[in-house]
Amino acid sequence: SGWSSNNRYTLIGGLRGAAQMISYEIALGLSLVGLIIVYPSLRLSAIIAYQGEHFWGWIPKWGVFLQPLGFLLFLFAALAETKRVPFDLPEGESEIIGFFTEYSGLKWGLFMMTDFMEIIIVSCLLTTLFFGGWQVPWLFADGFHFPWGGTWLLPRAVVIILQLLAFNLKVFFFCWFQILVRWTYPRFRYDQLMDFGWKLLIPLCFVNIVGTAIIVIL
Repeated sequence: SGWSSNNRYTLIGGLRGAAQMISYEIALGLSLVGLIIVYPSLRLSAIIAYQGEHFWGWIPKWGVFLQPLGFLLFLFAALAETKRVPFDLPEGESEIIGFFTEYSGLKWGLFMMTDFMEIIIVSCLLTTLFFGGWQVPWLFADGFHFPWGGTWLLPRAVVIILQLLAFNLKVFFFCWFQILVRWTYPRFRYDQLMDFGWKLLIPLCFVNIVGTAIIVIL
């Protein structure tokens, strides 16, 4: 869209968007390798099932507790992938407007809709991979089993409703968090954005992978 518009500003926005996407998709993928080492499966349902277990019966084995560095790396890379402030270099409103400058009406609306759909998808991935998905601490198929020995049996339908509510609340929280970041922080410069991805996130991803592998082997 940036090239076909025949506008120098849309071309700059398109080039920025391509560079940002390539840079942060590498970090986005590498940040999940440590999680895959811990949960030996690529199936999202299996990863959620692993997160249904608990440490010492108290602390859920969510990805954020087993992979705190991986969670932060994935969060920063995902924020950059959504191209929202402070990572909105392709759409710099005070500079180049963006690769959709020459679009209006329905086409412009589709661009905006996909941007906000990315926020929801990122929130779903964060919930699924690092916050247990639909898992609720101490909630099992037949109800709550508390670590101090108490039990609260529930009908299966109620358990399913609680799990659906838990998933939706987690997703809504991360949507709110991404919008909060957008309202709070100023935009990076282009060189700062590239340096942050290539010189900080990607090296830390490799450190996380090596450290996780060593811990799992030992």
